[in-house]
Amino acid sequence: MSEPSASPTPPDPGAAGGPLELWGQVLSAASEVLAGIAESLKVEPVLLAGFAAMFLVELAGVLYGGTFLLVASLMFGAYVLSLVALFVFRRWGSPRTGRAAGDRRRAKVRRSRRVQVSDFGAWRGDSRVDVRRSEDVVIGGSPAREPAPAVLPVPESEPAAESTGPEPFAPRKPYTPTLARTRDTVLNAARGGAGGAGVRFEVVADSGCGKTLLLEEIAAGLKEDRRLVLFITAGAPQYGEAGAMGAAGREMAEYAACRQIIDAIATDVHRAYVPEGGEAPLLDAAAGRELEASVLGTRDGRQRESRSAGNNVVIDVRRSREVSVGGIGEAVAGALAREPALSRLAEMQQQLTRVMDEAARSRPTALLVDDVHTVAGTPVENWLMAVLRGMSTAVVVHAGRPAGSSGERAPAPGAQRLRLGLLAHDETTAFVKERLVEAGWRQAEATAAAGEIAVLTRGHPIGVATCTTIVGDSLPADASTAEVRALLLGGAGHWDDDGAFDAVRTYVDDYAARIVGRPLPLFDLLVVLRRCTAPILAAVLGATEGVGERQASLIYDWLSRCAFVTPFDDDESEGWRLHDYLRENLDLRFRRTRPTQHAALHAAVERYYRTRLNFDEEREEQPIGAVGARYEDADWQRDSQEWLHHAAFLPREAYESSKRAMIRLFLEAFFWWDMEVSSSYCAQLVSAYRALPTERDLRWVDWLDQLRTGYVAGRANQAPGRDRERWEQAGAALDAVTSYLGLRRGHIPADPDLRRIYIISALLQGEAIWFAGSGGDSERNRAAAWFRAGGDACTDENELWIGNWAVHEEAGLWAASDPARARALLAGFEDRLAAQEDTELPVWLADTYADIAWAENDPRRCFDAHARAALHGFAYHVRQETYGQYPNHYTDSLYRSVLTHVERRERAALDAGLTDEVAAAKARSRALFAPYWEHIGRDPGDTFGLPDPPAATDLGSDLTPFARAAKWVVRNMEEELEKSVEEPLRDPAAP
Repeated sequence: MSEPSASPTPPDPGAAGGPLELWGQVLSAASEVLAGIAESLKVEPVLLAGFAAMFLVELAGVLYGGTFLLVASLMFGAYVLSLVALFVFRRWGSPRTGRAAGDRRRAKVRRSRRVQVSDFGAWRGDSRVDVRRSEDVVIGGSPAREPAPAVLPVPESEPAAESTGPEPFAPRKPYTPTLARTRDTVLNAARGGAGGAGVRFEVVADSGCGKTLLLEEIAAGLKEDRRLVLFITAGAPQYGEAGAMGAAGREMAEYAACRQIIDAIATDVHRAYVPEGGEAPLLDAAAGRELEASVLGTRDGRQRESRSAGNNVVIDVRRSREVSVGGIGEAVAGALAREPALSRLAEMQQQLTRVMDEAARSRPTALLVDDVHTVAGTPVENWLMAVLRGMSTAVVVHAGRPAGSSGERAPAPGAQRLRLGLLAHDETTAFVKERLVEAGWRQAEATAAAGEIAVLTRGHPIGVATCTTIVGDSLPADASTAEVRALLLGGAGHWDDDGAFDAVRTYVDDYAARIVGRPLPLFDLLVVLRRCTAPILAAVLGATEGVGERQASLIYDWLSRCAFVTPFDDDESEGWRLHDYLRENLDLRFRRTRPTQHAALHAAVERYYRTRLNFDEEREEQPIGAVGARYEDADWQRDSQEWLHHAAFLPREAYESSKRAMIRLFLEAFFWWDMEVSSSYCAQLVSAYRALPTERDLRWVDWLDQLRTGYVAGRANQAPGRDRERWEQAGAALDAVTSYLGLRRGHIPADPDLRRIYIISALLQGEAIWFAGSGGDSERNRAAAWFRAGGDACTDENELWIGNWAVHEEAGLWAASDPARARALLAGFEDRLAAQEDTELPVWLADTYADIAWAENDPRRCFDAHARAALHGFAYHVRQETYGQYPNHYTDSLYRSVLTHVERRERAALDAGLTDEVAAAKARSRALFAPYWEHIGRDPGDTFGLPDPPAATDLGSDLTPFARAAKWVVRNMEEELEKSVEEPLRDPAAP
């Protein structure tokens, strides 16, 4: 949304309402009507066919002439006028009644011909169409788009001053008049507004010409206007070596790149209401949390389907012919089946576009995207540009390098292209002279040095700024031009020749040596680092050079102020990197000329990341199981990608241990998430592993992928003998991995990575054996042996929570066939779970006790345990391993598995003639959940009274009524949650 200038030009009283403007308004309205008709015909197949028929008749009239032409023209004209009247009425004449978000409507059609149901796209609630035994069915309508709100003024407390020149910012980088003018072009357009139509710019600049700095300054100016500014950096999909990755791997790499963009937007939204560094918040907490949750909720669109769009349409057509479905808005895209990976990307784009466009319509918003050239020519570029186009009322600025040898790309539709290039000689000398004079140089010497730098750098902005800094810090104030040239070039012809970059290396290493008191090869480390933060620099310099944290902090702070490093967006806590212009040129030379040192530095950085990703990291007083929550954290996932980047450069001997850590990472993430619902993270890991250099031994990657695709996720979907082929595939993959690593059951490895692989693979192998079999004693005994092997290895404190799962899985095997044995295995189990603050296993434990009671012919205890499983499962939506989590696909699957188990048990009981026992169990369960139903104001009816599962729109946020109800249960039914999951329920009081 654009804002007007603080000092708008007064309107000319004589200008409004003139004949030219009146005709302009008439023509504009006519153009809008015709455009609306054209768009509407696309989704009205019957009307479109009629239009085509009338057009053919008119053409025939033109050919034959005479009376036939007259009749044809009258028919065609009447049809066109009817269309105009119809669409004008639809758009402007139809009554606009407000509907609540929860409104619903339903249409039923039976045994009919020529059925048409229209205008579902304009409905803002839930809709359902049921059609039976009908012909010629058309379901569709033209989606309505909400108009943009009125342009908001700049807050009176912070008026925007009228400016004719650059505003007085305090830049720390090469800020020149050219950059200031370009910045003001964007800011003036944003402040001037465009009638609610938004402002869009495309910045094109070669590396080192100031595009990132320009975006920084634009972001600062827009924030001064109290605009919500989201400043992110695009990243290339990690395809690996050319031709080494298949189509599925490429699609997953593209999905990962798109998801990182979403994560970056959500991070900026969070910082808008929880700012850093003492900045004023740009959003209030409630609005910020809601927007952040909405953005994060778009990350996996394939599981949210159409309900996330606000138009929830269910179409049920049976025994009918000639059915056409179209034009019902975003819900169609979510409802129609597509190829899975493409569907996920398309749904993500649609949902993110909707969320961002709504955000921009409700508050002044700007989205700035740097480095769009990294996604050029990939589906990620199309995805990103579609999102940017959809933010119709926002300020959108995206920046990238020009196209390569393929020729210049056409400007983005609707965007004004801005170019940044080399600085003019006069601008270069003025910039250098000013800074040298500030450093204590006299005018004459500063002027001479400035002229020399202008020639040596040819006006390249990053070269100008870097050379100015080096000269000002390294030479005396009376240095000659010959000394300037010798310092900067070292015998090269120009600053951007390979040899001249050594001046930057010498400058950095000398400064670092002055801080630590001895030589320090710092610059090489900056070349290999893609992201430098204070912890990374301190850890790597400490491990490789023995540098203390205080000294490393001083070096980091100094580098952060240098012109030759580039931050990530405007997020200082995200760190920075050596400018791409230097890093990309020097890294290739470093790897080619000094491969041993190059690999050694990558190995040092890889060890840092591997330590951070290690599951055994200190837990900081969190529950034992809480460490796994990191797999859901966007920053942690980004760090795992950085780790893999550095691992790709390891020497062969170091790669072997890194490979074990990669397999461990996959299995831990799989154990944490994918055993219940398939996560995107494990698929991303497979894609990233396949991008490793092809000369590495990567057979194990295929085995991990076979495990991922063979394993049947979700307890409700798992049963012995069902999906046998998939379970056999998963078991074969586990056999291949463990054999490849030399693991054998009963022989616990000493290596921590192999030890964790041994434990998790043992539990997974037990499941594969059990579910691939027929449920007989042979498979039960074999599976139990694997569960015991995994559990016996869990002796370290950080492994106890996994050992609990091993015990529970073994007990579950015997629940139906030998309930006494199952009870013996579970002796004292609840107390262990309580001590370790485990909130998930109590859900499954109650379910297992229900199975045990059923095998013991005790239906009362069985159904009571089911009710307690539901209570704990419902609470788990908001009472997970770490504070502040919210309902998600995992908790949804867990809770639905519990409900499914209850439904199956009810059918079994009724089939066994236990009608009275079922009725009594329902009464007790309804009494248990009576406070919940009273709180939400509903009657559960003649059911078990279990709370409903979340809808798709309830996932990804703790701000929904569903999440608030779950929190209410945790607070107000705490006494029941603290009871044993085996404690019988009370009989309800007699009415």
